[in-house]
Amino acid sequence: MTVERNGFGRLPAFFKLLLGLFVLNSALTLQNRWPTFGVRWVPEFSIELAVLLLALALIVARRGALGRAAQRALVVGYFVLILGRYADVTAPALLGRSINLYWDLGHAGRVAAMFADGVASWRLLLAGLMLLAGSSALLWLLHWSFKVVLSALAQPSRRRWLVALAAGLLALYGAGRASPRLLTERWFALPVAGVFVEQARLALAATLFRDPSRIDARAPLPAFEPGRRGPRDLFVFFLESYGALVFDDPRFAEPLAGEFAALARDLEAAGWKSASARVESSTFGGSSWLAHSSFLSGLRIADQGDYRDLLSSARATLVARLTEAGYRAVAVMPGLKFAWPEGAFYRFDAIYDSQSLDYRGPAYGWWAIPDQYSLHRVHRLEVEVAGRRPLLVFFPTINSHAPFAPLPAYQPDWSRFDRDVGETGAPAPVTLSQRLEGQELAAAYIESVRYNLKVLGGYLRQHAPRDAVLLALGDHQPPAVVGGRDLPWHVPVHVFSRQPEPIAGFLQVGFAPGLAPGPSAAGGIEMLAPLLLRILGERASPASEPTAGALQTR
Repeated sequence: MTVERNGFGRLPAFFKLLLGLFVLNSALTLQNRWPTFGVRWVPEFSIELAVLLLALALIVARRGALGRAAQRALVVGYFVLILGRYADVTAPALLGRSINLYWDLGHAGRVAAMFADGVASWRLLLAGLMLLAGSSALLWLLHWSFKVVLSALAQPSRRRWLVALAAGLLALYGAGRASPRLLTERWFALPVAGVFVEQARLALAATLFRDPSRIDARAPLPAFEPGRRGPRDLFVFFLESYGALVFDDPRFAEPLAGEFAALARDLEAAGWKSASARVESSTFGGSSWLAHSSFLSGLRIADQGDYRDLLSSARATLVARLTEAGYRAVAVMPGLKFAWPEGAFYRFDAIYDSQSLDYRGPAYGWWAIPDQYSLHRVHRLEVEVAGRRPLLVFFPTINSHAPFAPLPAYQPDWSRFDRDVGETGAPAPVTLSQRLEGQELAAAYIESVRYNLKVLGGYLRQHAPRDAVLLALGDHQPPAVVGGRDLPWHVPVHVFSRQPEPIAGFLQVGFAPGLAPGPSAAGGIEMLAPLLLRILGERASPASEPTAGALQTR
């Protein structure tokens, strides 16, 4: 047996070949090590490697050894396949959904800036150096593995062995695909080529084959006319990352059970009644604006293409319907740091972004502003105004956004914000490892939900107008790194009112009394706007009343 003295030392050539094949196969069959960015080895075969071995054997047999340029191209191409495999197994594990490069790459910089906020420069530099070193090591390992494989293919006896191996693997894969009785297909990882084909399909669907006119072709939202008892203020609180797992998963439901019970008791004592359900969001783990636009438009806005089509349409949204009826529409957007032309499309009368909120206290991570402060300031500027019009207050919260820390402390005395704008103490630092490790994120997520519930309960008890209707709902489940993958896209929705009529209307269409939603989704998040307009508006005849079968469970 031939012994080679380069590469991996004095390993026999045959074992070097096995090691090279093992490296190449493992690189295309790796799986995510949840809940981290790491990977783990799994005992599966790569169908792409089998096809590549046959192709290389044919080329070497007919044309001889590959030149240096061809070998470099082979290594780089394989490296790209590995990146595709890594993205395909990591994105669903950490985000809870597949990646869409066409739309997601545009947000990559802001996401990176959010997680890097507050992290020491030397840590970021170290992480960059480690990434560079790891990529270089992988490229070297691929170069060595292909060198060993090509060396074996140059020898007819070993080439026949490799051809037989590749052909046998292809036969097993094909037999498993052809017959459901054979389980041989399960021995193989999902083909990486499918990832690139799917990304190409998504890009074409977002560009050449997109039909923006379908938005205007959909049925419009119903007209709104204030109800018999006079106009009511409507508050819509989108609680960031507030997913149904806070009721479904014992890891989250049990630590939060006391907070929900206390909130229910306190609100009942203050005269507030509530009804709850769950709906299916149009997004998971992020892209909150898709859920916001689905709610406001009454259409399912599931990707950035849908969102752009909506903004270029003439569709009247919930905001437009209420402003037409005499409401003043206010958007409270403390997370808004850039231009937001969408505000003009929605027809908000006022937009309170991070600058106009005029917060001067300590910054709490990338998002900086405590939600309690934002709500208090808009209450002072809009709700307490004498002789004002009825209000629509649309408030997407930010403090429960990933990475869920640092978190402001809840202030029982809301007037403190009038005196010193925010807390005087600086928030505790959060390290990079704490931000990205799943267990730490899950613990921080629970604390952020507690904060949301305190802000919600405190506002209802101490400040909300007595005739207001307040809708609090989630935009999406938290990223899969927090609660796990393969979760339903369900979010809770709660309705609060001191008046019996709105609550009765929601109970009539399938909402449950109290804060606990039912076990099934009452529909998509897009059904809430038309439902609100019907229940809160003047109803012309009994035929237009929502019925018990108006919501379809999913």
